[in-house]
Amino acid sequence: MDAKLKRSLAKKPLQSLPVKGFFSNYPVRKWLQQNDFLLVCGKSDYLWTFLCGDNPEDLLLLLERFEFESLYFANVEEWMLPVLTHTRKIEWKLTTHRYYLPEEKSVEPTDHVSQSLDSSMANYIFRNSAYKDFTSETYIKDRLEKDVSAGIWINGELVGWGLTHDDSSMGFLHVMPDYRGQGLGESIMRFLVIEKQGRKKPVFVNIEPHNHQSINLVKKLGFVFDREVSWVKLV
Repeated sequence: MDAKLKRSLAKKPLQSLPVKGFFSNYPVRKWLQQNDFLLVCGKSDYLWTFLCGDNPEDLLLLLERFEFESLYFANVEEWMLPVLTHTRKIEWKLTTHRYYLPEEKSVEPTDHVSQSLDSSMANYIFRNSAYKDFTSETYIKDRLEKDVSAGIWINGELVGWGLTHDDSSMGFLHVMPDYRGQGLGESIMRFLVIEKQGRKKPVFVNIEPHNHQSINLVKKLGFVFDREVSWVKLV
């Protein structure tokens, strides 16, 4: 990543968490700056445009320069939507709450045995995913190859797992229905946190607002609410 871009992102340590996470996994295709506002593009499953800043006028000027080379936007806060939709409409939007674990916090492992997954499990995870409309087997395989992951096997069957999204946020936490209520989800989360911290990587998650069970879990582990953000596809 360009040194000037790194310095600019460092000015907004929380807002830029997913931007730095994404571009630690994928190369920067293009980036533009207007005062302190940043627009940064890179490709995972789609060509994503990450937004980082707090001034609507700066965002409007950046979008005029950008000319909507991509219609997929990430790290979108609610106040940004009227600017993005000034000349466009929203095809779909996925909104989450971001929680982060302060650096001084740590977690302990549990008795459940978790271990990293390999890319051969991508098809199985995709088939059992609750997010088929927003992901693909190829995307999951890519995540398994590029970042931390965790799985729990019982009687030779993978019954729970977690991995990361393309911005390095922890996610995809899933426990098969017959094995819920046994603390497996918490064990997986603890394993992922320990793996992240062992690599000196920021620890954060994106959780849909109605997912109270996951929100309660991360709060229990010491995570702190940061902000609401969305992934948006325009037309």
